[in-house]
Amino acid sequence: MSDARSWIETIGQRPARWRSRGLSGTWVVAVSGGSDSVGLLRVLHMLTPALDLRLSVAHLNHGVRGESAQQDAEFVAGLAASLGLPFDQGQWQPTRAGHFESDARRARYAWLMDVARTRGAGVVAVGHTRDDQAETILHRIIRGTGPRGLAGIPPRRRLATRPSIDLVRPLLDVSRASIRDFLEQLGQPFREDASNTDVTRTRARIRHELLPRLAADHNPRVVEALVRLGSLAASSQRAIEGVVEDVARSSVVRRNDASIVLKQLFLRSQPLYLRTEVLRRLWRESGWPEGGMSAQRWRRLGEAVVTLEFGSFDIGAGVALTSKYPFLVLHRAAPRPESAIPASPAEPVLLPIPGEVSIPWAGGKVVSAIESTEPADETVDVDLLDLPLTVRAPIPGDRFAPLGMSGRSMALADFFRGRDVDRDARVRTPVVSDRQGIVSVVGHRIAERVKVTESTRLRLMLRWVADQSCYRSPGDLR
Repeated sequence: MSDARSWIETIGQRPARWRSRGLSGTWVVAVSGGSDSVGLLRVLHMLTPALDLRLSVAHLNHGVRGESAQQDAEFVAGLAASLGLPFDQGQWQPTRAGHFESDARRARYAWLMDVARTRGAGVVAVGHTRDDQAETILHRIIRGTGPRGLAGIPPRRRLATRPSIDLVRPLLDVSRASIRDFLEQLGQPFREDASNTDVTRTRARIRHELLPRLAADHNPRVVEALVRLGSLAASSQRAIEGVVEDVARSSVVRRNDASIVLKQLFLRSQPLYLRTEVLRRLWRESGWPEGGMSAQRWRRLGEAVVTLEFGSFDIGAGVALTSKYPFLVLHRAAPRPESAIPASPAEPVLLPIPGEVSIPWAGGKVVSAIESTEPADETVDVDLLDLPLTVRAPIPGDRFAPLGMSGRSMALADFFRGRDVDRDARVRTPVVSDRQGIVSVVGHRIAERVKVTESTRLRLMLRWVADQSCYRSPGDLR
């Protein structure tokens, strides 16, 4: 217990700082019954006098493991009673096949917010550990991420604003092994969830196959290395965000929901990365949709600050950058009434190479070019296409192997759900297809099979040009 007390005192320092800065002392602790969440509850219970906490326990039954799930709920209820803590239990039932992980996560946090509001709590605590941090960072690296994604899971973030509820992760610096040792020393049992070993799930494969292989073959301290990378990335990101905030404040002349007026010369004087991050921050603060804004599009926007001498540059997502010296104006077209948006056609239309085709039901056109110096949203290998190319609306049963998924196919509907594209918007997102299937989901992702590699001889550039009178560009369909 002496070793455990050492790290318990260490991790208690962060919540103590939070409390000293005004964080609520009324906490809802999410407990599944597994070792991590049970360890979290026992640690917080030990720290209650020092931190002046008022704890309650919450358990959500996900309704997929029958009797075992019911036993988990009974175990957590008994644990809460043994510690003299209030207990809330919820029930959730999955409604969609193949979406359990994402749907369960949304349902869990929505329910926890409801419990917190009912209890008058300002904090929801969850039991993510250092191992979870490493798994998250590695997962993001595999999928493709930037500095922001490398920062991993934050120890604290805002879960709701009215009333204010924070999500905290006090055990983020502690290994799962240390927590289990602590529980063993206490004589505290916990429940094992068999679904955590189901390697058909990505997270389980990373935990039980990929990380052990990396540790055995390359670096036995790979978890520590990934967590250290995340810590460095988070520190760098915080420093960058401070500079970005200052530059953004100095760049803006005026703003409203539809436009942002910027000082052109001042913004041009900033390095590309910084001005791009400034524009990204202002975009996000305006509540404009980011779904269609790939890293390539953000970079093009940052470059356009310098290269745009007059006129307008269409960005996508219904937004244009216009030069009105000495100002730059980011302008988002006002939404048209739903009745003014053309219905999507049943028949595909041919996309010439090179050439363009108008897609009125999506509010713009798709442009193709061979080895062009003009900006492009996506680039594919011409030799890997099974021509001709067509543009059409999604149809039921469409499948797609997105870039970055190592050729694994998924239902296009699942891809849309993963990017929070609502049902009405999906039918108005154009897809470019060849004889083999989907080549590009316009404004989102290309297929893995047509990606450009070192052996590519000829590249096809694809670009979406939005009709500024219509906000229904693919990047806006979220």
